Amino acid sequence: MIQELSLIIILIASGIYIWRCMARTQILNNQLQDQTLKSRELEQEVKNLQEQFASNVLIDPLTGLPGRKIFEDHLALAINQSLRYQLTFSVMFLDLHGFKIINDAMGYDVGDAILKVVSQRLQACVRQVDTVSRFAGDEFVFIFSQIAKAETAAYIAKRLLDAMAQPFTVLDQDFYLAASIGIAVFPMDGRDGKTLLKNADLALSQAKLTGRNTYQFYQQEMHALSRRELILGSSLHNETSYQQFNIYYLPCVNLDTRKIVCMEAILEWHHPDFGLITFEEFSRLAEKNNNIIAIYEWLLRKACHDLIKWREHGFDAQALSVQVSLKQLENTHFIQKVSSILRETKLDSSSLIFEMTESFLLTKIDLVEKMLHMLKRMGVQIAINNFGASHLQLQHLRRLPIDIFKIDRSLVCDMDVNPESEAIVKMIIALAQGLQAQVIAEGVENSPQKNLLLSLGCSTMQGQFFSGPVLANEFNEKLLQTIHEST
Repeated sequence: MIQELSLIIILIASGIYIWRCMARTQILNNQLQDQTLKSRELEQEVKNLQEQFASNVLIDPLTGLPGRKIFEDHLALAINQSLRYQLTFSVMFLDLHGFKIINDAMGYDVGDAILKVVSQRLQACVRQVDTVSRFAGDEFVFIFSQIAKAETAAYIAKRLLDAMAQPFTVLDQDFYLAASIGIAVFPMDGRDGKTLLKNADLALSQAKLTGRNTYQFYQQEMHALSRRELILGSSLHNETSYQQFNIYYLPCVNLDTRKIVCMEAILEWHHPDFGLITFEEFSRLAEKNNNIIAIYEWLLRKACHDLIKWREHGFDAQALSVQVSLKQLENTHFIQKVSSILRETKLDSSSLIFEMTESFLLTKIDLVEKMLHMLKRMGVQIAINNFGASHLQLQHLRRLPIDIFKIDRSLVCDMDVNPESEAIVKMIIALAQGLQAQVIAEGVENSPQKNLLLSLGCSTMQGQFFSGPVLANEFNEKLLQTIHEST
């Protein structure tokens, strides 16, 4: 009886202890939640103060340039003076390309050191009556007083671009940047500061689309382009847009065997309002709106299914060529996703060629090298398209498992009349042979180009001379016969 009573007392005491622990735990959890809430409120308050400071700061502490507040005051003064004396002036936005990569790879100390040199060079390009300000990160804004002619503004913009094109030496290492510039002119492009800045920014966006080291003047049509981009970007978030996608296939022919060695998948978007959207435009929009991985995954899966269907009907294209983006290579699930699609379609990995542009190999070479070697171990082939159009350092080629070099069409199109293009094509063919890789000529349009490529040792080609891009259901016996006749 005493033992049973003792056991009951122990159980009661244990229950009380557990209850107290649970109550204490709940109190601590409540306190922790309160602290977390207060911490978030404090972080938001600090952020608000930082933004308020950034908007009101007079001098940029890093570069010593005027801050946003001084710039806006100078802009208002320029408008008032120009209205009074009937003068014109220009507002320019300059944005650097490649700066984020340097910041990520080398750290903010190197990035800050480069920004200081950037500001010095920009200051050397302006007069005392002009204003240059750093608005954010790697974005700079200018007021050029009494600029009456577009030619003068263009000359100044080119001077700024030339200054940015020179190497930046920091810690005994050279870094290279490029820039884009947007230009708005008072009063034609706006009669108040807000409008001028907005229109210069629109012009900057258009300059970025045309390539690096370029400038663009604001045009009224840019508002329509901006609206177009907004609508198309919103459409990409809707899965019904996939129903508007078409995949065209460009055959690649080996003239020695007279066989189709691969079909290059080319994605196009037929928008109900804007018509045909090229692959280059909507892939840029998809990357900007973070849809690029999902769209490329859809493209890969659909193209693999098309290849299987062709083989079931006796059209034995040896391989399928699909574009891959840098965003995909940066995604940790990319390799797993490729393996899953290959298993789903029962397609051998050697039947898949991933193409990438020469230019993006320059950006994150270490990451690209790692991912390409992983794909190579899977059995996937790797191709560089548009080869010869950019400036990939040859030392990088030793690190990358490249199977195919695709000669850029700009070299192929005039090599029969331009000795320099012919010499570069010959060099690329020799390079590929030395690296034990295949070489494919892009954009072959006529018989002289075909014959010259054959004489140089390139027997694998694609282009309008053999066949233009076709839909999957157009790949039939008649098309095959046409291709064979061209070879």
